[in-house]
Amino acid sequence: MRKFLIATHGTLASGIQNALRIITGEIDRVMVIDAFAGPENPVNQIQIYFDQLNDQDEVIILTDLPGGSVNQMLIRYVKRPQTHLVSGVNLSLVLALILDPGEMDTCSLIRQAIPEARQQMLYINEKVEQMSAELNAFF
Repeated sequence: MRKFLIATHGTLASGIQNALRIITGEIDRVMVIDAFAGPENPVNQIQIYFDQLNDQDEVIILTDLPGGSVNQMLIRYVKRPQTHLVSGVNLSLVLALILDPGEMDTCSLIRQAIPEARQQMLYINEKVEQMSAELNAFF
């Protein structure tokens, strides 16, 4: 089964999980670690998570910052078979990964989802200006 671990600084991971619950209702396969948001040691939380996995479980780990401490704590787990680490998490990326019907292998899915999620990042002011200019040109 494909599972997801979202691990971030602060409560960003829980916020993403909450948004997933609202948008999809799908959170059964999603575990979050809000590192440094409370007294829990994230290293222990991570170890407990991986100890509870079955050998056949596939895991996509999503972190917030590529060079951040949370990402560094998780790098060692990429040696585990069927474990994928992706940094720069955003809601668009998580939705693309979670809503995949499972027809694509995970590496290909991740490689496709990352640029699609990047394309969802827009400076809306520019889009509004473009639309206004196009409307003015039309009329």
